[in-house]
Amino acid sequence: MLNDLFQEAWKSLKEAASGKDHSFNFCTLATIGKNTSVKQRTVILRGITEDKSLLFYTDLRSNKIKQIKENSKANGLFYDPKSQVQLIFKGEILIHKNGEVWENHRNKIDGKSVNNYNTLLAPGKPIKNPLSVERSDKLHFGLLEFKPVRLEYLKLRQDSTHLRARFRLENDVWKQTFLVP
Repeated sequence: MLNDLFQEAWKSLKEAASGKDHSFNFCTLATIGKNTSVKQRTVILRGITEDKSLLFYTDLRSNKIKQIKENSKANGLFYDPKSQVQLIFKGEILIHKNGEVWENHRNKIDGKSVNNYNTLLAPGKPIKNPLSVERSDKLHFGLLEFKPVRLEYLKLRQDSTHLRARFRLENDVWKQTFLVP
């Protein structure tokens, strides 16, 4: 049964990453900021690698890049209200700004999506008019690779027989155990 839960979680994540309409398209990504304050934001799941890394896009000038460079540890939270499944990931993030994986994802950005990475000013900078954001020819595209080492799975049920499990990566093997919900 544990393996079924693990496979179900990754199947749903792959479906979400493929662009299909799924609640797991969106993830809350938490990193550590200055003075060990937790910073959270919603990111879009863009892909999953063969070794189960989660991929997200970002502007390389964003504050999360500074935070990740200082401390690469992160948590990710996915929730699907339809199935009432929650996935919490713990791991580290790698920042890609070139290379083959980066290039493959960079080539997927077109049309209005380019505007997410070509602002003249960095994300979060004050502006006077949100309808006249200045743009440049330079793309500040970054690919975040979240390498999980732990996954907690929680399935809520109407009859209160919730299912909770933990999966930990140890020596390239995912160890599995049920947890009290």
